[in-house]
Amino acid sequence: MQPLRLLLLLCLLMFFGYSSATYAETNSSAASSQGDLQKIQDFHQPSPFNAESASASFSAASTAKTIFADVPADHWAKKEIEFLYGRAIIQGYNENGVLRFHPNENVTRAQAAKMIVKALGQSEKTVTRARFKDVPPSHWAAGWIERAVEKGIFQGYPDGTFQPDAPLKRSQMSKIIALAFNLPEPGNVGNKQIFRDISPSYWAYPYIVKLYYHGISNGSENQFMPESYTSRAQFSAFVARALNKDFRLPVNSSPVNSSPVNSSVIATGKVTADTLNVRSSGSASASVIGQLSYGTVVNVLEINGYWAKISYNGKTGYVHKTYLKLKNVNGNPVQGRIIVIDAGHGGTDPGTMNGKTYEKNIVLSVAQKVKQKLASAGAKVIMTRESDVYKTLEERVQIAKNNYAELFVSIHVNSASPSASGTETYYDTSKNPNGYESYLLAKAIQQQIVNNAGMKDRGVKDYGFYVVRNNNVPSVLVELGFITNSSDYQKLTSDHYQNIFAQSIYNGIVQYYSQ
Repeated sequence: MQPLRLLLLLCLLMFFGYSSATYAETNSSAASSQGDLQKIQDFHQPSPFNAESASASFSAASTAKTIFADVPADHWAKKEIEFLYGRAIIQGYNENGVLRFHPNENVTRAQAAKMIVKALGQSEKTVTRARFKDVPPSHWAAGWIERAVEKGIFQGYPDGTFQPDAPLKRSQMSKIIALAFNLPEPGNVGNKQIFRDISPSYWAYPYIVKLYYHGISNGSENQFMPESYTSRAQFSAFVARALNKDFRLPVNSSPVNSSPVNSSVIATGKVTADTLNVRSSGSASASVIGQLSYGTVVNVLEINGYWAKISYNGKTGYVHKTYLKLKNVNGNPVQGRIIVIDAGHGGTDPGTMNGKTYEKNIVLSVAQKVKQKLASAGAKVIMTRESDVYKTLEERVQIAKNNYAELFVSIHVNSASPSASGTETYYDTSKNPNGYESYLLAKAIQQQIVNNAGMKDRGVKDYGFYVVRNNNVPSVLVELGFITNSSDYQKLTSDHYQNIFAQSIYNGIVQYYSQ
């Protein structure tokens, strides 16, 4: 074979090898941008890597030449990423002959499972029967997920799913890294508060402490930000630090991290948009000074109308609060939140009925009970109607917008044939920019009602009812039950069960804000 033909053949083999790797690491959702406000210190500070003490495998992989086109020579995690590449733990994506890593995309649970299993020197397991209903044996990561679960590193969810494409939170990441690499307990820690946003009672505290004292993560500005998502570059850095001590960060044995949260911080906010502009002042015409990616958690200093003044990584700016999932810093997570409760129908519009029992009266009673529970927890509750009056659909949506609402819950009662029964909750993704957040809220409320009131579970459904479609904030429409079904009717007209419905809606809202 001629040398030129041999060279071409080798290039083709390399190309197809990279192409198969592309399938092995499926694309995550939204990419992150690199604005200053987006940076987290422990991901972007220089690595204490000492080239002279490195292993030979790393030396061969990390050179001045870049392996991935989107991981340049000055990238903060270049050495860690290429270290993993040299060990075949990561592969990247071949895009038109160019190898890329997509470092700023959120790492998914499936990708993380594969990376961890490969980092441990394990192989994927042959899967013939699905353990999780959303991971069939044909799923590209089924074997990796099965092996990770078998080793006790990953778990599924109570509903029988694994959520392989869901992004990985920093709290979840801390547990996975600590378990996978069997990090020993640090000595003389006790209940010391290492990060000011993580208390010793927090579920992931034992794992986060291990990451800190083993130089794997030291947070940013005395915060760990457990609800923020982990990028592919960040997760690579954590895995590399766990594998090779040369990558680990210096550890302050007496961190000054137990200082109280800044008294000017009134809430935290998790970004719900793919990319959220940060502006120099609270105006859509103000200059853009940075961008935040989906899942980023920021401190909120003040709120004026729709504009929130935020602090992130030592910088301040303004963002539209419609795209922040706000959460009270101390106490009940709904405290201070502006929540609209919409009792359907009213006045000349009775809604559905059974004899002289009208939907409008049932839902108003439940809505008033929900209001009382939310208000007792410190929420600012706006009712679209508090008496037997008629409001158009347009008026109901406008009430929410006029009051700078942060959540919208519409309460209704269903009707059909006598055999139809149960609860169903609707959300919209066709137009509402917070469609996914609406889904999370709907799922939480639905689960609470089904469990607490013993209702048949008709599920959560994506449907464009006017009041959920035309709102910009997380919005749901709850159909409590069927007034035309004898069993549902008894519950809908019972004050005892109306209180259960109201408590369930309240619980679902709290659960949503606690996620």
